[in-house]
This record gives sequence, structure tokens and C-alpha cells, in this order.
Amino acid sequence: MAQATSSTLQISISGPDPSQRIQNVLKEGEMLRIGRAPQKGWAIPWDLAISREHADLCWAGGKLRVVMLPAARNPIVYRNRMTKELSITAGDWFQIGATTFQAVGATSQPNDRLDEDTISTGGYEEPGAVIEAHSFSEEDLGKVAFRNTDQQIEILAKLPRAISGSQSDEDLGSLVSRLLLDAIPQAEAVAVAHYDETKLPQSEGAIDAFPEPLTLRFETRDDFTGRFNPSRRMILKSLREQSSILHIWDSNHAAGAFTISEGLGWAFCVPIRGESCQGWCMYVSGKGAEGGGLMVSDDDLAGNLRFTELVAQFIGSIRHVRILQEQKTQLSSFFSPKVIEGLTGVNGKDSLSPSEKEISVLFCDVRGFSKKSEKLQDDLLTLLHSVSAALGVMAGGILERDGAIADFQGDAALGFWGWPVELEEGPVPACRAALSIYTQFYNEIAVEGSLLEGFSVGLGIAHGRALAGQIGTDQQAKVGVFGPVVNQGARLETMTKQFNLPICIDETTAEYAKKHLQPTEGRIRRLARVRPKGMDTPMNVYGLVPPSDQMSEISDQTILVYEAALDAIIASDWKSATKLLATVPDSDGPKQFLLRRMADFGNSPPPDWDGAFSLADK
Repeated sequence: MAQATSSTLQISISGPDPSQRIQNVLKEGEMLRIGRAPQKGWAIPWDLAISREHADLCWAGGKLRVVMLPAARNPIVYRNRMTKELSITAGDWFQIGATTFQAVGATSQPNDRLDEDTISTGGYEEPGAVIEAHSFSEEDLGKVAFRNTDQQIEILAKLPRAISGSQSDEDLGSLVSRLLLDAIPQAEAVAVAHYDETKLPQSEGAIDAFPEPLTLRFETRDDFTGRFNPSRRMILKSLREQSSILHIWDSNHAAGAFTISEGLGWAFCVPIRGESCQGWCMYVSGKGAEGGGLMVSDDDLAGNLRFTELVAQFIGSIRHVRILQEQKTQLSSFFSPKVIEGLTGVNGKDSLSPSEKEISVLFCDVRGFSKKSEKLQDDLLTLLHSVSAALGVMAGGILERDGAIADFQGDAALGFWGWPVELEEGPVPACRAALSIYTQFYNEIAVEGSLLEGFSVGLGIAHGRALAGQIGTDQQAKVGVFGPVVNQGARLETMTKQFNLPICIDETTAEYAKKHLQPTEGRIRRLARVRPKGMDTPMNVYGLVPPSDQMSEISDQTILVYEAALDAIIASDWKSATKLLATVPDSDGPKQFLLRRMADFGNSPPPDWDGAFSLADK
């Protein structure tokens, strides 16, 4: 009498973030509910597109039936079509929101036992006694001749283009599984799997702690009727040793025993090496030798093992390039290409570590937002586009000069230079960025219909020692800059309002700019000696002024006369200063600043005058 069997289906649920993974098993005939927070069933808490109770699943007769509940908001997507009900088989998948549900694999098994040593597609015992076991290094396989050379080279030539078309790790796994099945005639089943290496057991003695795969894709021949469940021990050994493992089993021993991979007499496992492929492997299994022979030896399989190793090298390289490109795309919003090269180079991880450097910071603040908000209160989309355009100008100016963006706060941005690429001209790139940002705003703010119409900008630059790199907690970290120079840059930006100038800089920046900045790029003018609120030490503040052909209202002669008046003020000769300032145009913002401050003291220096005006506002 035939032994009664039941069936289970392993379902893999994955969200957009690698940490959002659930592996569950659905029993034959079992009805189960999925949702964001179902009263009973499987919860997928990370996806807001999934309703509290969204759909019912039932595995029966080799098919997974999915029925959407009437109260669910968003449809099920299957093969790019929206539906409320579908049936799929093992290996297929569907989506709800940003979450993928894959029917990984079905397992038929006797009701009285489940083998304890197979991996799900899954379980865990070698299918019979191992009569040959071999471990191959890359060097070992380099000495082995290929089998089926013409066919395999033809398939290999298609690999890069095929891989480039895969949109996810799941797609990549399915594609490679099919490719290996086509390339190795005696193979009956192929799996591509990804495990969290940090959760792998340290030895075979702890094999029961073997984790579920993060990604698992497999393919079998159409006429393969057995069960395919790769050996955990082989996978563990391959990943731990980073070597290719080959096992051949005694088919006579296996024939009378309950086996996990029914009818399969050999298997090999190949790790996909490289930092971007940690925990990835390919597992190939078959019945016998090429041409249908039942007897198989390592010589029969070594050539195909070498081909699989070559495929692994291709995948490792292509996946590394893909991840690097994704990183660069993400980083390009915050770093210039030069900085990105430093972050994604050989020592990219070390480059993120915080370190003390000579750093230049640039604070940029958009003015006029309140008025524009009031004007566009009935057109919030245009307001959003306007703010985005303003931030885009600031970000572009910083990135074009090889700076990094540490933060966006509302309608303001913080850029910095000196990490991870060290400064060659000190704060001069920050000065050029500030002048570029100001010029773009100046050219657009008066143009009717421009997204920047009605805006103005204030910029502050400071230079000094600071800590830069990945800063934050374990839960939330970002690339940023920390130190007194950051506070000083912020204060200089706010001082632009008091001097009615677009750009204020500190003394160190001014000294660098005088040496390296051409007059056709920008001019430096001394503004005042001030004591910022909350600080005891006075500082010299300078203005960075566009060249005379762009800002003709501030002539070089005006700058000379103004600075002579400033020297007289510092020296307590306020009468001479007043006479000199009388020749400076009334439209000059710094002139008005000095006149106001002198008026606060009755136009006579106080007895304890040290040449610095104390600022009441930050």
C-alpha cells in the first residue's frame, strides 16, 4: 500500500529593504490570511500599501490560490497586471505594493516524518552515502578542461546582456538557474541562493541552526518528478571555505531510503565570491553521467564545475559593478564625482570613518520663502517646484566644485570640502561655489515666471579643523561635519542680513581667497570686527563680492574708502570714519551697518572700546 503524502509550500515574502524578509511554510489545504496586521495570519508590517487584512492564501493540488479581500485597498499585481484573484505554481510570484510574495518551492513528504537535513525548495540530509567528496579551489579548477565547450561558450557570451536585464536579485537567481540548466546537460536541478553569512553555523555540528535563505531561485527539468532540496552541509562547507564542493552519492544506498532530492546522485556547490556577493552560492544536481549513464565520477563533472565557477566569477564582477553603480547613483545627490570615487574606491569603507581634517563649510539659505508661500498658497505644487529649484541651484554649485552636501534643512543647505578628498586650495572651491550660486540666483530672481522669482540667497563660509565622515548612532547615521567651524559658518550666513551682502566669510577664508582667487572671479572686502552673540572672542568678518562687471555698484574705490573708515573706527577715530563713510554710496549695506552701530554709542567710542561691535542677534 502506498504511503500517504502531504504537501507544503514555502513562501518567501520580501520588501524593498534587505531587512524586510519573511520565510513561511503553508500546509496542504490550509487557508491563511496575509495583511499588515491581521488578527490571525502572516503580518507584513513594513508596507503601507498592504491593508490590515488584505488577502487569503490556500495551497492545494499543486497551486497557490490568492484571493483579495473586499476591504483591501490596493490590487494584487501578477505579471504586470492588476487582479483580485489568481492561482500560481511553485517558482512563481506576485506583488502587493512594494512587497513580493514568491512561492519558493513545494515539498511532498510522507505524513509520518520529514527529513531533518534538507534545505527548502527544503530539507537536510545527503541522499545516500557519499562515495566521493571533493573540494576545489579556484586554482584547482583552473587546471580542468571545459566540457561541452562550444555550447557553454555560446551561453557564456549571452550572460552579460542577460544579467544586465535582470531588475532584482530574484530575477538574477532565476536567470542564472535557467542558464546553468541549459549549459550542463546532465543537470536535473539548479538553485541560486543567498544567505546571511553572519547567521551561518560555525560548524556542521550546529547544522540545525542553518538559516533560511534570503533569496532562493531554482529550476528543474520539465520531466524531473522528484524533490530537489540542496544539502545544507555542502552549502555550509562551500560558503565557509569559499571553495567549490562536489559530492557523489551511492544510488543503491539511496534507493531504499527516504531521500530529499529524489533520484539525484550527485551535486556540486560553488560560492559566488566577492564583497558584493557574500553568502551567495550556486547548487547544481543531477542523476548520472552525460549521455544517460548511471555511473558518474568526479572526472565527468569537473569540467561543468569549472564552467559554473566561471559563471560565478562573471556574476560576482557584474554584481559588484551594479552595486557600485547604484551606490554612485545614490551618492551623486550628495557628492561630486571626485568625492564619490574616493568613497567607492578600494578603501571606500575606511573612507567613511570620521576623521579630523581641515574643512571648509558653506551655509546656503534661501530668503523670501514666506512671501512666496503666501503668494502661492493656492498653488502648493509650484511652491514645491520653486523650493526644489532653489535647492537644486545650491546643490549644483557645491557638487560642481567637488564639495559634499551634509544636510538639507527646509530651504537651506550645508556643503563642505576637505573630506574624503583633502583640500589643495583650502576654502577657495567653497568661494567659487558661493559666487556661482549667487550669480544663478541673481540672474533668475528678477525674471517673471522664473521658479526663483522673488527669492534671494545668503551664504556663509568658514574654514578650520573639524570632524567629518559618517556621524550618528547605530540606528541612524549620515555623512556630516562636526566642530566649531560649522557654527561659525552658520553665523556668517546670518550676518549677511546685517551687512546686506550675499556672502560673508571668515578671516582664514579671506586670506586664501586673496592668494588664489582672481579679481575676475571675485573680490574680498573687510566688513567689520564683531563679537557674535554668546561669544567672548571677536572675529574679523569679510565679504566675498562678485567682480566689478557683475556688481558695479560696489567699486574697488568704494571698498578702499570703506576699509579706511573701518580702520579709523577700530582705532577710536570715529570722526574721521564718519567723514570717510560720507563718500561711500548710501546703498552700500556695510556702510549702513557701521553707521547704525556707531549711532548705538552716540557716535563716540565707549571707554572700553576694543574695536569690535557686539552683535545682539545670532
